[in-house]
Amino acid sequence: MIPIDRPLVITDTETTGLSPVRNRLIEIGAIRIIDGEEPIRFSQLIDPGESIPYRITRLNGITSSMVVGCPDASEVIPAFEQFLGDGILVAHNLRFDRGFLNAERERLGLGQLQNQGLCTVRLARRLLPGLRSKSLGSLAKFFRIASHGHHRALRDVEITLEVLNRLMGIAFRDHNVESLDDLLEMQTRTYGRINPFSKHILQIKRDILPDVPDFPGVYQMQDGRGRVLYVGKAKVLSRRVSSYFNAIESHTPRIRQLVSKLRGIEWFQTDTELEALLLESRLIRELDPPFNRAQRRTTPRPFLRIASDHNFPKIVANVFPKNDGAEYYGPLRSRGEAQAILEVIERIFPIRTCSDREFTIGKRCLRADIGRCLAPCEGSVSKAAYAEQMDRIRRFLHGEVEHVTERLQLEMEESSKALAFEDAAHTRDILAVIEGRTRRTGKVASRIFEDDAAILHVDLDLKTNDVLLIRSGRFAASLKRFDPNISESVKALRALIAEVYVERNEATRGSMRDHANEIRVLLQWLYANRENVTRIDRDLDATLDDFSEQVCVLAK
Repeated sequence: MIPIDRPLVITDTETTGLSPVRNRLIEIGAIRIIDGEEPIRFSQLIDPGESIPYRITRLNGITSSMVVGCPDASEVIPAFEQFLGDGILVAHNLRFDRGFLNAERERLGLGQLQNQGLCTVRLARRLLPGLRSKSLGSLAKFFRIASHGHHRALRDVEITLEVLNRLMGIAFRDHNVESLDDLLEMQTRTYGRINPFSKHILQIKRDILPDVPDFPGVYQMQDGRGRVLYVGKAKVLSRRVSSYFNAIESHTPRIRQLVSKLRGIEWFQTDTELEALLLESRLIRELDPPFNRAQRRTTPRPFLRIASDHNFPKIVANVFPKNDGAEYYGPLRSRGEAQAILEVIERIFPIRTCSDREFTIGKRCLRADIGRCLAPCEGSVSKAAYAEQMDRIRRFLHGEVEHVTERLQLEMEESSKALAFEDAAHTRDILAVIEGRTRRTGKVASRIFEDDAAILHVDLDLKTNDVLLIRSGRFAASLKRFDPNISESVKALRALIAEVYVERNEATRGSMRDHANEIRVLLQWLYANRENVTRIDRDLDATLDDFSEQVCVLAK
């Protein structure tokens, strides 16, 4: 880092206007720093001898009443000069602040400040030329600096100090600036001397970027040894990949570090954005690139499980589905959401919740006593009657929720009337879970491994339909630019449906963990594009020709 071996006095002023000749100072804030010493602060309101315009008060919150009785410039300017001493005067737009300080000094018969100056605006223009705005607020946002209290002098000084530290880091790391003298000299350099492009960046822009296609897909960024550093997806590969090499200095430090290391780019073109998303997710899990953080690990998503090896099954929450013949519904967003849905099922449907060991004992439980379990452990219900309850639960999970939500609404109202507000709030929360799930997907939870459907996705750019086929809850195939009015397009759809739902061998399609992760990605994509998709669930009792015809009708 650049050593601060001389005092830096970071300064900001608040004024009654923009003209040093016509307007006056109303506040000075400053912080004096030097390596090895604690920062010293200076903050003083100034009575300008005139009223403060309302527009200025709206900007910085300083009113005329706040400065009445405060020292005037004849007291504050000498005190600030003593604070400044021989330090380097630092400000964001130094010309403005120095201009007002010198104007006040001239009114007092003092000479102009002779201290060296360092302007963070000038530094930002040279170190971050790709950043559109160099205002203090824009730089604070770019560097993720909290700007609460912005437009009071001392708070602006604190923000300017943070910005200066970040700019000094860039100057040291990227431009070999090792002293304050070098930093002072940098603010006067021409832009051409400040922004040399690395040879590898020029080579990539010349030899690789022109070949990147204008299609959806996945790109891999590699270092000089061919190791994959980053995997990303794009709706338009050429646009996304090129963005890394436009205004490089305005990117986040992590992206700038990635660009400095990469030496090659490979890409895989896909037909649709969804296919790119799925491929990206799979490659990130397989390759574990160091610059990918969001998807490096699969977030465990719970599923609801109905056992198939018991005459009187119960429902539990599992993190990952298994190849055990059970029914799985999900994935759900969190364990809390899973528990909320389980609670609804146990409150509305009289099924057992006991363990298999407790069931074999055959002792009646409290849930049976209060009417929330049919007590199959005592033989109080037939297998067929219990199976009917399980079918009701399946229909509820598939979206038939009206009777359940009406029951919950009634319970919430009864709790409120009884002044049991905590119970009412809890019921309201689980009701919100059910309504939120059905609003997003049309179902409380989809049954995986048996969820077949076609998705009509409207391409807003081309004004055409893409058909995405889902088999067993996973993306299976796509048909771009489907037009139900063109016979060849309809033939292509029928052939693709036959291939996906008849010819393909489902047993070879990856692990259960992969299956669950692909379902999660698919559901997220469907929700993000909910305004532009239409889902057609496949009726397993209908023929594939009927399914194709249904897709064609909805596409017209």
